[in-house]
Amino acid sequence: MDTRHFANRRRGALGITIVELIVTLAVVAILVTTGVPAFANFIQSNRLSETAFDLLGTINLARSEAVKRRTRVVLCRSANPKAATPSCGGTDNTWTTGWLVFAAGDGNSTYEAGTDSLLGIGEIDSSGLTLITNGTSNRNLEYNSDGTTNEGGGTARFAVCDKRGGDFGRQINVPPHGRPKFIKGDTSCPIDCTSPTNPSCT
Repeated sequence: MDTRHFANRRRGALGITIVELIVTLAVVAILVTTGVPAFANFIQSNRLSETAFDLLGTINLARSEAVKRRTRVVLCRSANPKAATPSCGGTDNTWTTGWLVFAAGDGNSTYEAGTDSLLGIGEIDSSGLTLITNGTSNRNLEYNSDGTTNEGGGTARFAVCDKRGGDFGRQINVPPHGRPKFIKGDTSCPIDCTSPTNPSCT
């Protein structure tokens, strides 16, 4: 048997033609073109949900601690949540820089290490996200010892958005009874990313 002839035939059988190569590259290009944007949207949506659920967990913590401790618990925006001595503060209705939650040991709504008990901190880990509340006066969310809020009949609203806008946003509504509600925005129920209102679809 001519082993050289067999080897040559085997190498020829394993090769691919230029047409097959072009078709393969075209299929790969189509998959990349359609798949990459969808995957990018998936990643961005996960970041939005992660941030919104982080804040939602903090709000639930504030409410449960207020009831457990039988005292007022405050959730406030903060420009320096990871500082050695963090403080409440920020710009208008923007909470993008972070937040604090503490049990108030005095009558004010500002965190003071000497009188208040810091229960937790939070911040947005992903760039490009914003966290906005309804109204420039909404610098704090305060829970009373019975689990209700100090909103005076109104609802505190927190909107988490990215550059894609309200169709992809997330919102948390906290009514006076204190139980927060999570809302996921879409084309039929967009979130207002500048001054959150109550979406008509909820």
